[in-house]
Amino acid sequence: MPIPLSYPGFKCVLEHLEAVKRAHIIARAPGFRKVDKFIPLRLKELYFKLNEVTINTLTIKCDKNEVRFKMNGNTFSRERSASREDKMMKLINFYFGGKSIIHVDEVDWAEGSVPDFLPVDLKFRMNSLAANSNQFDTLLPFIDPRSFPLKTVVTFCEPSTYNSHIATSAETLILGSYFNTTITLEELKKLKNERVLFERFSYSRMDMVALIKYQKETKKATGTTFVIATDDKSFIDMMLRELEQAFGKYRSDLDGVNERFIPGWTKFLIPINNESRIQVYAIELPGEGGRREIAIKPVSAVI
Repeated sequence: MPIPLSYPGFKCVLEHLEAVKRAHIIARAPGFRKVDKFIPLRLKELYFKLNEVTINTLTIKCDKNEVRFKMNGNTFSRERSASREDKMMKLINFYFGGKSIIHVDEVDWAEGSVPDFLPVDLKFRMNSLAANSNQFDTLLPFIDPRSFPLKTVVTFCEPSTYNSHIATSAETLILGSYFNTTITLEELKKLKNERVLFERFSYSRMDMVALIKYQKETKKATGTTFVIATDDKSFIDMMLRELEQAFGKYRSDLDGVNERFIPGWTKFLIPINNESRIQVYAIELPGEGGRREIAIKPVSAVI
């Protein structure tokens, strides 16, 4: 005879059950609802878009006359009798179980504003956020303060980004760039992240040489690793030329560094103070169609 689950065991199973499956199980087992209210809900992904929300692998889109559901390649729809707002509110309540705090690994906020179907007291305890930086102030009330610092923030190179605590406090900041962007020394100095990745950086300028000079002059290393990813070989050529002019005497083979260096391209080991140095090198990413990265990485000078 099978032994029934204890309450702690049942709680553990329910908490780690995939969220969409959990909602449907609770709907079919009313006796579980009282228990469900006290058990955290954990999502892997949550994606907001105009009239659309994706919860893990389930996408719900509310059109003019119907609600469409798509999951694992299967699509079905229902006629919409209530207003879009009312229908989406009911669906959110169904899948979120009326909870005020939702644990989410990744939140992607493509919506320009907060959807009107979200409860005003709802908060997300998240690890990662993707959103435009001009949305951060609007989204802040929906982010549980215990989320900070976020593990990852994905946004764009905009003036508001460098003044946002959400962006500058994240462990990793991933910045998409526009053509003809200029990133100034003052903007770079505001980035306190462990790692900053500039994605698809092309036809733009960055005061990285000025930042390294600033660190040398003040003898204070920022501790931030900067990675610039680009398909534009000429950008890396230009940056390496600027580095050569400013720090040519610090050229180095970087022996012992385990990276796929691009043969023939200059590498540097630049001293900042008695404890810190900066490695600078370029690599080509295998299988990325010629995509390259240039890394500016602080390291300890102590052997």
